[in-house]
Amino acid sequence: MFKVRNILFIALIAAAFFTNPTEKAFKTEIEDQLIKEMKLDEEQNIVGEMLSSKLVESLLWAVVRVDYQDYKLGSTFELKAGARQMKFLGIFGQIIPISGKDTLSKLKAN
Repeated sequence: MFKVRNILFIALIAAAFFTNPTEKAFKTEIEDQLIKEMKLDEEQNIVGEMLSSKLVESLLWAVVRVDYQDYKLGSTFELKAGARQMKFLGIFGQIIPISGKDTLSKLKAN
């Protein structure tokens, strides 16, 4: 007979499996974060915002390499740009930086 503890454990495992971030979700999150860091002020116009988002989207992945490892219940991501790198853990739909305390904009600066 299943105890409540076993049912909760199975539910936790299922939640981790179904909410494991994909590589596409990770890249979208990184692009969004970079766009936020690039904004200089609150009064940036919509054209500048669209250009910066398209610029990030088209150029970022040509410069920065992503190593994605899927472990089914969680994922690891490693961004590499030259000698700089950042590592992330993806679990329960969240992407958490685990090393490389620089901001993403410093990752591309050398």
